[in-house]
Amino acid sequence: MLSAITAPRWKDDGMSHTETSSPASASASAAASRPVTEAGSCCRSRRQMLGQTLLGGTVVAGAALGLAACAAPAAPEQAPAAPDSASGTGHDVLAASELAVGAEAAVSINKANVLLYRQDETTVLAYSAVCTHAGCQVGTSENTQFFCDCHSSTFSAKDGSVVSGPAPRPLERYAAAIEKDRVMVYL
Repeated sequence: MLSAITAPRWKDDGMSHTETSSPASASASAAASRPVTEAGSCCRSRRQMLGQTLLGGTVVAGAALGLAACAAPAAPEQAPAAPDSASGTGHDVLAASELAVGAEAAVSINKANVLLYRQDETTVLAYSAVCTHAGCQVGTSENTQFFCDCHSSTFSAKDGSVVSGPAPRPLERYAAAIEKDRVMVYL
């Protein structure tokens, strides 16, 4: 006489997995050796596993690309060319005597912040004070450079080019001139 074969079966109680024995016929012993898969069980189908693996891989790849884009900025562009001539509306911003040769200043013209650099006795350069990285305000410093506090971008006061930092482009340049001992900026 054949004795009943008992095979371990997993019972899913939601908390822990316990082994239970139940009599089974010899033909059912192969099926009984696998865990029971019911709604809420611990086992997943191949389709579920593949879907979760692909989703997880996509999330990791997207995060890696996002970090790489922030960590490795593109090479900065060259300094902007000087405007051909004083076009637009001229704004008298300060006396030329208030801006010594080699000095920098920040002025506001109709809600537009402008950075000035006096290159020599007859030349004043004017730039937008908006950082090309994230739109933060750029200010003056003491070493012929403009500095953005947001992400530490540094720009040359001599030509507006990026010296360091994440800024991808130089500062926008405006036409400026010294006329009758007054600094004029054209926007």
